[in-house]
Amino acid sequence: MSNKTSVKSCDLKKFIRRAILLIIAVQAVAIAVLKVIEYFKSKRADTENPRRDFKKLFNYLGSKAFSLSDDNVSGVISKNILASTFIDLSNVKFREDGFISLNASFSSVNIIVPKGVNVRADGLIKHSSVNNTVPEDSSKPSLYIASKLNCSSVNITASK
Repeated sequence: MSNKTSVKSCDLKKFIRRAILLIIAVQAVAIAVLKVIEYFKSKRADTENPRRDFKKLFNYLGSKAFSLSDDNVSGVISKNILASTFIDLSNVKFREDGFISLNASFSSVNIIVPKGVNVRADGLIKHSSVNNTVPEDSSKPSLYIASKLNCSSVNITASK
């Protein structure tokens, strides 16, 4: 009987390995398809409105620090996968409401916003945390953070 149980456990292990590999392959294909769709959407948006004044920040598999000081920035698009990202917006002058489109998977994102800007964070947040320590003042311009987070942490603080 021990031969039959060892054969069954060996077959079960093979099945589990194959199932895990299949799941990983399906996720990889899904991510690739989504990236292609995002690429074509951004190309179409660029041709429809070529004078958009936002910055694109990409960080994959690493640690990066971005510091922006432009006066004409109205928004930031940040995509992070398995990364640690530091975004310093303390020198950006927001004349009106701005936005941050934040996509993060298995990442840590630290954002420093200018003093005197309201921050409102919302979006699809799964197994993630958002820590916003910026005081609110309704008379100041707002910075909207539309986030799509998966197993990530986001810390938002005001500059000193």
